[in-house]
Amino acid sequence: MGGDPNGIDSAAERIARETGIPPCPAVVTRLLRETREDDPDFQRIGKMIAADVGLAATVVNLANSPFYGLRTKAGSVHHAITMLGVSTIAQVVVRLVLRQAFPTASGSEAERYWKTSTATATIGAHIARETRHADSEMSHTYILFRDCGMLILLQRSKDYAVLLRGMALLADGSIQGVELERFGATHAQIGAQLARAWQLSESLSNAIARHHEVVASAEARSGIDGETLALNATGLLADKLYADWHRQECPEWSAAEEWSLPLLGLSAADLAVLSERVGAALKGGGQ
Repeated sequence: MGGDPNGIDSAAERIARETGIPPCPAVVTRLLRETREDDPDFQRIGKMIAADVGLAATVVNLANSPFYGLRTKAGSVHHAITMLGVSTIAQVVVRLVLRQAFPTASGSEAERYWKTSTATATIGAHIARETRHADSEMSHTYILFRDCGMLILLQRSKDYAVLLRGMALLADGSIQGVELERFGATHAQIGAQLARAWQLSESLSNAIARHHEVVASAEARSGIDGETLALNATGLLADKLYADWHRQECPEWSAAEEWSLPLLGLSAADLAVLSERVGAALKGGGQ
């Protein structure tokens, strides 16, 4: 986007503050702090999660889900942490509490956001596992957070719902121009502010902030580290595969295909195989 980047960031901070950016839940803050220690304490992490009965049950059930395909079933939070690892559990918890952070974001637009983002994030995790060019858990978290600035703008302005009504979340970047004109910042900038407030990794925050800029701008891509760009590429391919399954257009893909496929180590033939696998997974999951 054009304009002064510092000014846009300031506007994003202002909008987030005025709207009431969802505070990072205490369990996430403590959990992320512990996982970044050189020697994370599994017992302490387990107690943090177990203190919330609903969260504990969800973590165990998720560890036992077909998504992870573990041969041994987890019987407790501690067992789930041991099998999945601290880093994976941390990403899982962040995703679980994200939706709870937007209790006032309701209506058809918000429902579509969660439906699309959840399915696309699952696809992104599969892509990351297949290509091994991005971390699957971080890819999942990135895609869920990527457009959460839209939810903040939905809470801020009823007019924003009009912008989204009838528009797929996979639409091209034209909505950003309207956001910049009306609000002084884009959903990408606002979403990045939320990620930073939640103390997520710099790569993930940057991927959110730049996820539209990198599509057609080689200059924008040249200034981004490899981990961040791999997240962007994974998200774009996930958008493409989700759109294909639903027989929709993915306008950004035409500009992203040339650089994102090589970055992920995929050929056109690889993409066809991956698309079939994703289609089967979506059909089986009813997405």
